Amino acid sequence: MTQPFKVISIDPTRRVVEEVELNANSLRAIYDHIGCQCIDIICRQPNGDALTVDDEALLVDPQPPAFRFEGFCGRIHGKAIVTGCNKRGNTISPKMTVDEVRRKVQFIDDVYTEPLIMVMSFDWP
Repeated sequence: MTQPFKVISIDPTRRVVEEVELNANSLRAIYDHIGCQCIDIICRQPNGDALTVDDEALLVDPQPPAFRFEGFCGRIHGKAIVTGCNKRGNTISPKMTVDEVRRKVQFIDDVYTEPLIMVMSFDWP
């Protein structure tokens, strides 16, 4: 069993950014906190921190409230967490502080965002 670990939670419904402790460093604990079944990692920061978000938040009706995060061009719907990453790629507690995250977040309430699927192709030699 994995140990509890701290993350920074962004909750646009309550308009709160706070440090929380998840019961375990596991995918299930992240799903339970965010309230979803599929996640995506976005907004990778130079220090290794990133946002973990509900990958299907745009597909529910009504969409959950949203926020903007400095350095990310789109709206982020639903609850998210900030986590860190070690050199082996494992999820760890973030390096950013709650105050640093608060300065990067702008709550924007109830808005609709059209879901978009983007496919990238690469040329192989």
